[in-house]
Amino acid sequence: MKSVSNQIIRCYNPYEVQRKGRNALNLRVVMVDSSYNARRDIDSKVKWVENDFELVGEASNGEEALVLLPHVSPHVIFTEIRMPKMDGITFIETAKKRWPDIKYVIVSNYDNFDYLRQAMKVGAYDYILKPVKPEEINQVLKRAKAEIETNVRRYF
Repeated sequence: MKSVSNQIIRCYNPYEVQRKGRNALNLRVVMVDSSYNARRDIDSKVKWVENDFELVGEASNGEEALVLLPHVSPHVIFTEIRMPKMDGITFIETAKKRWPDIKYVIVSNYDNFDYLRQAMKVGAYDYILKPVKPEEINQVLKRAKAEIETNVRRYF
């Protein structure tokens, strides 16, 4: 674990796994949300093992996430829009400059067209409303994994 200005950032070891005699991509995921309970809710709804997804880190705001990213090399980041210190939109704008290939998914309580438009402008991959539905969040991750493996963009 790393400590940044008295905040704890959970960091896990990323790795690729071999499954069923073939190399399978373990899709590495980071969650960025100021609410611990919201992160646990997402964690409980993702089918991690079944789909070769791996939670490699968590942060409670965008600043912490920027410190974490070089250590975990995620494929996908789930981020809330409204957080202290650095909001999700600013986080995506900043992170995309250094890590443009990461898929940034906004997971938010706000069903607001202005937020959706801002997310699109900064290049968010998807926008999911809380409380998340297991089938919706797993489908977004499956789509991201398929796109990374085939290098072909799939739309909704």
